[in-house]
Amino acid sequence: KYFMWKVMVIICTLGNPCSVFQQDPVVYHKTEAECMVVAQKKEALLLGSFMEIGYIIETSEARCDTTSKGA
Repeated sequence: KYFMWKVMVIICTLGNPCSVFQQDPVVYHKTEAECMVVAQKKEALLLGSFMEIGYIIETSEARCDTTSKGA
């Protein structure tokens, strides 16, 4: 068994529930470090989009979660 990492970005905007975003289709990364580079880029893009349309960002988090693959 080995672990793969997938990107998750959580964004909380003022007056709204937090939203969790994952890549679609999900892309698995071999290391957490590799995954975090992608997660931080995705977070920056999402934050830019949210702010462009007028949302006020309360908090955001780029993270990578593991999933078990293989035997």
